[in-house]
Amino acid sequence: PHRLGGKGAALDRLVAWGLPVPATAVVTTHLSEVMLGTAPVKEVISRLRAGEDVPPDEVDEAFSRAEIPAATLAAIADAVATVGAGSPVAVRSSATVEDLADSSFAGQYRSILNVDPTDVGAVDRAVRAVLASLWYPAPTAYRRAFGIDDSDAAMAVVIMRMVPAERAGVVFTVDPGGRHDHARVEVV
Repeated sequence: PHRLGGKGAALDRLVAWGLPVPATAVVTTHLSEVMLGTAPVKEVISRLRAGEDVPPDEVDEAFSRAEIPAATLAAIADAVATVGAGSPVAVRSSATVEDLADSSFAGQYRSILNVDPTDVGAVDRAVRAVLASLWYPAPTAYRRAFGIDDSDAAMAVVIMRMVPAERAGVVFTVDPGGRHDHARVEVV
């Protein structure tokens, strides 16, 4: 689960169980770790760790300037082309410190929808935006409030083919309303 993040690991389990999952690829947390070693990202992370509130646009800017190896970008482009198969893709967060037993980071990380899989620049920007969102002010403050060490935090990126949905929903295996012996299904 550490390399795939929470969402990526959950999707992997669903596939292993033979459940229908849209075509999916995961950019592992390794890319997040590589980017943390680049000068622009190191600088912004050191400011965050010093307690400074760094606005999301500055975090995004640092990640946009970070160098990603050409072979990695090519592998991502190939995976997106395969997953998308001509259809738009969703580029979604899959953090290692997401949806924990005593906390939930729901809605704090970026997801970019309807990304054109043939537009390599759009894919690159979406992946970088998702990776950067791990370091936005809200999730950074939330980790501090819950005593979650930043060194435990890493971001993987789930890339899924978009499906034309009539309904969307979520199943909570434990009802967040407090009834631990019930599940909750919410549909929109």
